[in-house]
Amino acid sequence: MQAQKERFARAAELFEQAVAIEPAFPQAQYSLGVSYFNAQRYEKAVAPLARALADKPDDEVRRMLALAYLNTDVYDKAADLLRDDPKREADASLAYAYGLALVRSDRAGEAEAVFSRLIAQHGNTAELNVVLGQAHAQQGDYDGAVDLLRKAVEIDPKVVDADATLGFIYFQQGRLKEAEMALRAELRYHPDNMRARHTLAAVVDLDGRPDEALPLLRTVLKARPGFANARYLLGKILLAQGAAEEAVEQLEAAVRLAPQDANIHYQLAQAYTKLGRSEAAQKEFDTFRDLKEKRRSSGGDA
Repeated sequence: MQAQKERFARAAELFEQAVAIEPAFPQAQYSLGVSYFNAQRYEKAVAPLARALADKPDDEVRRMLALAYLNTDVYDKAADLLRDDPKREADASLAYAYGLALVRSDRAGEAEAVFSRLIAQHGNTAELNVVLGQAHAQQGDYDGAVDLLRKAVEIDPKVVDADATLGFIYFQQGRLKEAEMALRAELRYHPDNMRARHTLAAVVDLDGRPDEALPLLRTVLKARPGFANARYLLGKILLAQGAAEEAVEQLEAAVRLAPQDANIHYQLAQAYTKLGRSEAAQKEFDTFRDLKEKRRSSGGDA
């Protein structure tokens, strides 16, 4: 009844209770996942939708799970689920989502064919210019990326992710003032863009204003508690400010979310050292060195 009245958050709470009592109750996982999805709580939607899909393969559930992954930055899984979607070729929004997932899972070359078809069918829109710009940036063509992103803003100043991507490129180039201007422009129109908010926090921290970064990161983590990079940066700043205990909390959470990130282990080791936890610190230093060595062996480090 709550779902029928579009009270999706309340419906999810009730379905959560039903699943706790009987996880295998027919349609319970599906209903729970759909309710979380419709309430835009995508991180919570992923697990029940995945269980529902495993129980009964279904194109609608697969599509919804793919979009939940897309909205939680799990781009490789989103792309894999959308690749063989029977509606993708006929539905521009699904084709766009698939191309976006490809770009953000470092498959920009595959994405270009998708977007070429979309441009031929629907014209050169602001949204397409944004994702093509992101594809160029991934391949190291920053000048081409900036041209496409500026074109996107000319077509539609409010288009999602254009200024955010410009801000990220400028940040990578060390152009902090330009990065900050672009990221604040993105957040003026899209305050719920947590990637842009995280990048802005990194910019102002690098610019010597860590106190401005802290509330930005706390806002990100309130909306996206599973954002490992935000927890890492928050922990790093807290450690530099002498708040080692809170830093440990954030960095331990970051390690759980991204156990293969060597930098997180290094910062956690430093935090443990500050607290006199030498054994735990040594373990993290060892993990840091092991991960760096693995990356060097595989050619990941220059």
